[in-house]
Amino acid sequence: MPDPSVTRDRILDTAEALFAEKGLAATSVRDIASAVGLTAASLYNHFAGKEALYAAVLERGIRPLVEMLETLSALPDAEARTDAVIPQVVAHFARHPNVARLIYHEAVTGGAHLVPLARTWIQPILARALGEMKREAGVPWSEDEYRHVVAMWVQLVVGHFAVAPLMAELLGEDPLAPETVERHTEFLRKLARLVTRA
Repeated sequence: MPDPSVTRDRILDTAEALFAEKGLAATSVRDIASAVGLTAASLYNHFAGKEALYAAVLERGIRPLVEMLETLSALPDAEARTDAVIPQVVAHFARHPNVARLIYHEAVTGGAHLVPLARTWIQPILARALGEMKREAGVPWSEDEYRHVVAMWVQLVVGHFAVAPLMAELLGEDPLAPETVERHTEFLRKLARLVTRA
């Protein structure tokens, strides 16, 4: 008998890829079930329907980011937190680039899941990042600029993976290749130091 957790992970992996490629509306439960090697009825044993499956894909992709930030807030200073969080967040999106595409798709289309996505997942991440920035002494940004700086980080981190095909053309290299991800990580670390320097 197959391990239900393995089957669930396979379903989530497949759904994540299909949702990113075709969009939520154009992806059917039958498409996902067929790609996993299940019947649609069997897939319903794991998820109540397409909406529940989509919500599970987003949760699996974004919850680890919230948990990372919660864990890292215990580190002693801003530089240590930045040096720890950037590689973890970039590595997470490198493993799940389709999650970045789903976030962008919701943002660009104003999809039905945009508000829950923003309120449940993105807003807490931004609020924590904002709190961290405000804790730092000597940050060269006004109160009005903090949110713009945090929004810039979302674009730099998520955008790199969401628009990977465009980045491949612009950079002339695969943005998902390990060496490119490593260079991007180091670039973001350097940028973080410049952005927070008074």
